[in-house]
Amino acid sequence: MNAYKKYVVIDNLQQLVLSDLPFAAGQKVEVIILAEEDNEVDGQLEELRQKIDSATEQILAGNVTDGELVFEQLQARLRNEYGLD
Repeated sequence: MNAYKKYVVIDNLQQLVLSDLPFAAGQKVEVIILAEEDNEVDGQLEELRQKIDSATEQILAGNVTDGELVFEQLQARLRNEYGLD
């Protein structure tokens, strides 16, 4: 398989035009469109991971009440913001 990657931005017309491709006329190609990942979501997930780690440390240190409260808050946030259980 010969792969070719090109980054483009979709314009207001919601059309995508590819030009200057390294393929022969009449050659059959497969087109897969992937949206760029949202770095903001990645940052939010990392923040949640850090909070989970912090809560785990609190529980291991014997601060179970605080840890349980933190986990309840994280679970609610995961359900509300990300639809996760």
